[in-house]
Amino acid sequence: MNTFESILEKINNTKNLDFGDILSRTIELFKKVWLQGFLLMVIFCIIMIPLFIAIYLPMYSALMEQIQNGGYNPENPSNLFSLQSDGFRYKIIGFAFVISFLTTALVAAFYKIVRKLDVGEEFSFSDFFQFFKAKYFDRIFAIASFSLLIALLNFAFEKFLPPATATLLNLLLNVILSVYTTLFAVFFAFNSNLKAGEIFSLSFNLGSKKWLLIFGLMVVAILMGCLGMIACGIGMLFTISIIYLPTYFVYKDVVGFNDVSSIDRIGIE
Repeated sequence: MNTFESILEKINNTKNLDFGDILSRTIELFKKVWLQGFLLMVIFCIIMIPLFIAIYLPMYSALMEQIQNGGYNPENPSNLFSLQSDGFRYKIIGFAFVISFLTTALVAAFYKIVRKLDVGEEFSFSDFFQFFKAKYFDRIFAIASFSLLIALLNFAFEKFLPPATATLLNLLLNVILSVYTTLFAVFFAFNSNLKAGEIFSLSFNLGSKKWLLIFGLMVVAILMGCLGMIACGIGMLFTISIIYLPTYFVYKDVVGFNDVSSIDRIGIE
């Protein structure tokens, strides 16, 4: 199993990665894992729908109450939001934490499934829930807390800064950190023995070295994933999981896996 020191050494000694090569391999691998990616999106939907209902149902109830009392002005809906704006934002922050916790566990499991299919091993549906065990919760909690910190910063910007400035800072913050947060799940998936601080450190090291490459691959993958919108939007359930695959190949080419054969190591090390 890779140690923190061995992974860090590989990151520090990594060579240039080819954008086109990773993209082409991403497309080829997606042909193998699209069904598992679809199942991942279905699981996301099953989890998120009840959470969305819990968040927005109180707002809907307040709207219905205003309509019944004749106090709702469709030309000035801000009154509804002003009554519970802070409470609603706090709920959104809590919602973001719960979603981040569940997403980290599921996406990390998806990466392990991708690895299985990449080397020709069998897939089991129970693999999606392999990280829903108490021994992993401290690291998943730490990763989710990082997302919570981002949400709190976004909230603080909106609370204390002019709208235009807050929007710009939120955009910059989320764009810059998107690369690192994407790497968290990959490092956790294949190095669940590491501490949370070590996962963060390795993610920031690799992300800083390959930020432009990873971000560029993410943008292209998102565009390809959104092609599913052509099929009345429902098609995105089948295509959007491709966004996770470029990061898998970056990790594979830089760090590698202990289970690869000597032939597979040619061109990686």
